Amino acid sequence: MKRVKTLAIMTVAVMLAFGTVGAQEIDLRAMAKKMRQNQEDLRNYSWDMKVTFLVNDQLRRVDDYTVRYVMGGMTEKMQLNSKVAKEKVRRANGKKLSKKELEAARVFLVDVKNQLDGYLNPLFAEKAIANSEVLAGEGGEILLLSRNVMTSGDSVEITYEQFGRKPISAAVKTALEGVPVALQIEFGTMEYGPNYTARSVTTSQWQEFKVTFVTENSNYQLKP
Repeated sequence: MKRVKTLAIMTVAVMLAFGTVGAQEIDLRAMAKKMRQNQEDLRNYSWDMKVTFLVNDQLRRVDDYTVRYVMGGMTEKMQLNSKVAKEKVRRANGKKLSKKELEAARVFLVDVKNQLDGYLNPLFAEKAIANSEVLAGEGGEILLLSRNVMTSGDSVEITYEQFGRKPISAAVKTALEGVPVALQIEFGTMEYGPNYTARSVTTSQWQEFKVTFVTENSNYQLKP
């Protein structure tokens, strides 16, 4: 009898620690609408952006911008400065990449990032949450998993605080023209404003090279 009671107590403890995500009321429709509104509210801000370009995890270029949204939900970037590494990038056979080839790799990744940023569009951000499956994350966090959001076979995972329902991170996996691409996002929160992408990592493959963008956003200000 004592053992049965002990097992019952342990079961309740596990449910409290991990099962509350399913037991609590999680209104995906309300969360989806809130995310869409959040992404729309961001369009009222300008901010600073730092983009670091890496090839095979080696730093190749750093660009600083000021960014704002313009008509149609497009972003306008004004470059402040740029630093380019002097060291050459070599292929596996030892041959150096030309400046033209290196720029082609960067432009390819710019296109990848622009397409992956589409998942942050208010419409698709709302869709990702509204059609998601609710899972229990680590530490009692809420993990939402959605598939086929923008393209067939893609997946979007969004981790939320269990209490407060603030987004913590997101992960997007898909393929562009058969090439696997991934986007990792860490969210930040303004004290009296919307949540935003504080840091994102975009990764893909260009020829034999792993190419990466690390994007850091800060200093959000309401546009005049």
